[in-house]
Amino acid sequence: MNGPDASGALRVVLADDEPLVRAGLAGILQTDDGVRVIAQASSGQEALAAVRAHRPDVVLLDVRMGTMGGLEALAEIRRTAGPLPCLMVTTFGEDEYVAEAIRLGADGFVLKAGDPRELLFAVHAAASGGAYFSPAVSRRLLQTGLGTRFVAQQDARERFERLTPREQEVLALMGDGLPNPEIADRLHLAEGTVKVHVTSILRTTGARNRVEAALIAAHARTPG
Repeated sequence: MNGPDASGALRVVLADDEPLVRAGLAGILQTDDGVRVIAQASSGQEALAAVRAHRPDVVLLDVRMGTMGGLEALAEIRRTAGPLPCLMVTTFGEDEYVAEAIRLGADGFVLKAGDPRELLFAVHAAASGGAYFSPAVSRRLLQTGLGTRFVAQQDARERFERLTPREQEVLALMGDGLPNPEIADRLHLAEGTVKVHVTSILRTTGARNRVEAALIAAHARTPG
């Protein structure tokens, strides 16, 4: 990836097939001087072309689009662009799509009708190597049981308890969507130390990525 542009702003490709929604999301992103929307797309195919042309720092994909949806685009991005941070934009009632996006390696989820600040936080978190769940999406996954496709609640507690107390603190903050630099600030650690903890957490819990780690954190902290 090219990384932030000369101004230091994160370069974002935004894909949504509804022009008004796309314009609204772009407007929110452009309120942040640290974010620049470099391309907009109305389909998965256009999003893939924009990714190839611009090599952005973050991609925002609507889960469902007409000719090629966000899931198909995500699968192709993972195949061709590897770890490029990809956030899914979703609505209530798209639980099965969210579950499939997790399986495909999405880096987070934001609601179209959510707090605009969530969108900006998610973009910065993903660009910094974090994973972000809109709290509403996380609650929905837990309430519907879809999260158990990836980790059962009791299994999550057992995995959580294998961690050292410090690793548990780090995982809890990962579950809140914080990237490594913010975790380091919160816990007064060096960022390199946090990276070592994250590597150990993924290895010890068996999580394939930070999104699955966030689900483990959420399940482990859910009563019952």
